Amino acid sequence: MIQFAPLVPWPFLFLILGMTFLSGGIPIFLNWKSGVSAQKILIKTGLLLLFGLFLSLFLLQPSRKISSDKSVVLVYSEEVEEAEIQYWKDSLGITKTKAIADFKPDGSRVLLLGKAFSKENLYPIHDLNPRWILPEKNREISELNWKGYVRKGEKQRVNYRVFSEGGSVKLQVKQGETTLASTDLRKGWNEGELGFETAGLGRTEVPLLFDGDSLAVLRYFIGPATPKKYHFQFAFPGQEVRVLSQWLESKGEKVSQEIRLSRGTILEGGETSVDSLQIRLIDPSQLEVKAIQDWAKNSVGALVVMNLTEPLETISRVNRLFGTDFQLQRSGQGESRVLDNQLEAAPFSWLVKSGQKVFGKDAIAVQRVGEMQIAINLYQATFPLFLQGKEKEYESIWGEVFGELEPSEQQSWKVSAPVLSGISSGFQLNKRDSLPEWIYFGKDSVNLIRQLTNPFLAKGSVQIDSVGWMAFGEDLSVFVYSKEEFPSLHAQALIRPLTYNSDIESVENQQIYVKVSNWIWLIGLLLSLGLMWIEPKINY
Repeated sequence: MIQFAPLVPWPFLFLILGMTFLSGGIPIFLNWKSGVSAQKILIKTGLLLLFGLFLSLFLLQPSRKISSDKSVVLVYSEEVEEAEIQYWKDSLGITKTKAIADFKPDGSRVLLLGKAFSKENLYPIHDLNPRWILPEKNREISELNWKGYVRKGEKQRVNYRVFSEGGSVKLQVKQGETTLASTDLRKGWNEGELGFETAGLGRTEVPLLFDGDSLAVLRYFIGPATPKKYHFQFAFPGQEVRVLSQWLESKGEKVSQEIRLSRGTILEGGETSVDSLQIRLIDPSQLEVKAIQDWAKNSVGALVVMNLTEPLETISRVNRLFGTDFQLQRSGQGESRVLDNQLEAAPFSWLVKSGQKVFGKDAIAVQRVGEMQIAINLYQATFPLFLQGKEKEYESIWGEVFGELEPSEQQSWKVSAPVLSGISSGFQLNKRDSLPEWIYFGKDSVNLIRQLTNPFLAKGSVQIDSVGWMAFGEDLSVFVYSKEEFPSLHAQALIRPLTYNSDIESVENQQIYVKVSNWIWLIGLLLSLGLMWIEPKINY
């Protein structure tokens, strides 16, 4: 069985092939009209078809299905049971199997089965580009990550991918008798996100329960809360502003409003004093207010421009006022475009430049200018999602955007958990004053590299070989997990660098395809071109 992964979209592919055959066919047609012999016409046509065939296959990038042949070997770790090995042999049609300790490279394509791998026994296959298969067992973890550092009151998010052998199983995060988050699992692989509010300070651990039994212990560090404020400043009240402000208040955020109905009529709500840490949301008419222009140029925070009626004019004004480099290109002829979340946005798409990021189904762009971040929202409205009960989709838009727009703090950390013993992990430090080049924990240290796009942000990576809590000064501790606690995640971290041209995800009964080498099509193209060049010089 063959599958294709074209280098270009199908319309362009047909256009390229059509132009190729047209440009090659016209000379053949002219030769035929001038009385060239039928034999020559047939040879010329055959060579053109041969060239077109190799060009088509090069553009189509065909892959063949792996079948039971000698070119594939299933390499398994020591903990995999015989029944599991036999299941994958039959499922994938593989005849050759080998234990990882006994495997010696012989040119075969390698499929790795299991999770008890070490750096030493993976070394012989470091350049073989293997594919990894994680056994499908109850409670098996394919992915699990959460924030290693959160502020008090900030929402902790646990992303998971877990296998369940039966339905009606609950995955829960509990603290004592209190259920912080819960979801139902179906039979097979389940993936999703659990979110819950954090409380307390310092080192924290909560159990992740699978059907009432501990699946993992989530350990993270809670820092003190930092005041954060959202201020809405609009020329008119609207459902979009009302729903968004209510949603933020439900998250425990400080929200204030200033609705300017006319020059002398202003509706205010909440505490309107300006804090050093805040996100201000406005409509395009507020860009002419000098107080907002001065705040955006001199403050530390984020400005969100939304409810655009004239996107091109608004983008031009923002670029002129704040030195940003936003650029739009029209992506439809109508008054709006419908995104895959069924919401409508202005009929434009972003031309993303260096230093910009795009969120919310490519409808919201963000750029940092000095200490300020500027965001422009092309959505016509997002509140319908909330009113339809699709709160998770609504939160996926604004939660992602506000997560990026969190104003600069005096000091904050970003660490992704779990940190695995013996595996390199990344750290980020955002600090307003005196970013250090090194941070120390015990006898080890991490070198921090200052980011060119953000002078207050530094990143570093470190490999910690010990296990347990590691203190990075008084304001951060990180828990380092042993290989025994998360064997599948440890195996994934070891195997990922080896899978430079294949998917590291579990195979899960997928049919596996191997790409046909491009050298075959390139040699064919050169050969057919050479024959097309030689053919006119031969008398026959």
